[in-house]
Amino acid sequence: MCKEIVLAPMEGVLDYPLRQIITSVNKYDYCESEFIRVSDVVFPRKVFFREVPELKSGGCTANGTPVWVQLLGSQPEIMAGNAKVAADNGALGIDLNFGCPSRFVHRTCGGAAMLRYPQRIGEIVKQVRDILPSHVGVSAKIRLGWESEDELDTIMEEVVKGGADKVIIHARTKKDGYKEEAIKWHCIAPQRAKYELPIIANGEIKDKDSAHECMRQSQCDSLMLARYALSIPNLERVIRNNEQPYSYIESAQLLKNFIELIEQLLPEFYQKARVKQFMNYLRLHYEELQQPFRAVCQQETMVEIKKIIDSIK
Repeated sequence: MCKEIVLAPMEGVLDYPLRQIITSVNKYDYCESEFIRVSDVVFPRKVFFREVPELKSGGCTANGTPVWVQLLGSQPEIMAGNAKVAADNGALGIDLNFGCPSRFVHRTCGGAAMLRYPQRIGEIVKQVRDILPSHVGVSAKIRLGWESEDELDTIMEEVVKGGADKVIIHARTKKDGYKEEAIKWHCIAPQRAKYELPIIANGEIKDKDSAHECMRQSQCDSLMLARYALSIPNLERVIRNNEQPYSYIESAQLLKNFIELIEQLLPEFYQKARVKQFMNYLRLHYEELQQPFRAVCQQETMVEIKKIIDSIK
């Protein structure tokens, strides 16, 4: 049985509107914001309100799903200062991103680049944990290592020493990127046996069977879902409650709900991009949406895009 299921922070994808839509049809234990990139400044509250609008309403999505704020950076004191501002303004938890494999964040030693410096990871975790009240959770999102899973022992040791409340382990190294064949859920199991703190397994969980196989190999009873949570919009319920995946008609209706929301929030140019992006994930699972997706990609106005989506039967 799955104890906890978390909706991942997908940079440039799972922003405020899509978090609202996906959590509206699932019972995620919590979700995480896209990362807020921290360099050498402690941001004012308005930055957190802009990046994580849920902070204005108790730190939860409309259906009550808690939203943890994710921070990405490399300087312990600055990370701790930003964590405090976020918590003082409603963040229910802070996740520290040491897993993003993007070369763009590595230029400032962010994300997975920090895996090369386990002691600094530990210091960031410690300073963030020390500055926050005990009711605000602190997690670290890591990978198996920079180049090899043999690095995981040292990284975990520092994260635990720093006082993290939980750890999310993406079961690939930075070198592995997102290669499907490189997933190594079994490498998490020794850490699960060694430490008492909660460990959440992440990576290539695409359906009920892969979720169960991940839990078997990793020995984890908690999971984080990422891109496949968009391909099957009710994936949390599929895994936890053994429900059937949404039909393509139900997914198309959810897409319409998404459009209604972003029409209130975004200029038309961004509306078009976000609809195409969401449909691109949906078509990975629903063959029936392949042709509508291709048609939508050829349109230049939301009027025409909505006509195509309304025609899905």
